[in-house]
Amino acid sequence: MKLETYLRMTDTPYTIAVGDPREAPKGKVPWIEIEDRVIGDSALIIDYLRSTHGDPLDGRLTPREQALGHAIQKMLEESLYFISSWSKWVEDDNFAIYSAELFAGMPAEQLEYVPDMVRKRVIDKLEAQGIGRHSRAEIHAMGVQDVAAFGELLGDGPWLFGDQPTSFDASAFGVIGNLKDGPFPSPVRDHIRNTPNIATYIDSIRQQYFSDLE
Repeated sequence: MKLETYLRMTDTPYTIAVGDPREAPKGKVPWIEIEDRVIGDSALIIDYLRSTHGDPLDGRLTPREQALGHAIQKMLEESLYFISSWSKWVEDDNFAIYSAELFAGMPAEQLEYVPDMVRKRVIDKLEAQGIGRHSRAEIHAMGVQDVAAFGELLGDGPWLFGDQPTSFDASAFGVIGNLKDGPFPSPVRDHIRNTPNIATYIDSIRQQYFSDLE
């Protein structure tokens, strides 16, 4: 979502293709194939596009704004993202919703064991990362703290840094947008939806850059 938002914000033409993580250079999606190169990880992809196609979004930012944007991005992608992932994989009701989509079309024999096997692997990774070691209440409280901090930094908007979007807005939409409009109930999602400036910000990005989608 972050990468596609960035591509749309910069009017960069692209074609979406189904990707198998086992074939990806970093072992996960997304990755891109461009100019006879294969590049994995959304951050590295965006860095490459900046270096080869210019920096229409962030080039105007001051060094301090760049640093603040970096801090915001890390808060969202290294903290709130894992809280969101925990909610989808660990909480039973949410996993039922997620797995129905994630494993749709899988043969019945594999459905007997694959979802639980993959779920266990993800849960083990979340424990290794650290978020999985906390209680449900503690995890959701951390998520609400991240969202509240983002709301204060966003202020009246319309963007994080003035009246034009940056790559940091693309990153925020990738994490917070999926939380706000996703089908996974949680106190974090409620807090996003009930924070007017954040809800308006997400709705505005979706309307401006993804109006072609239902």
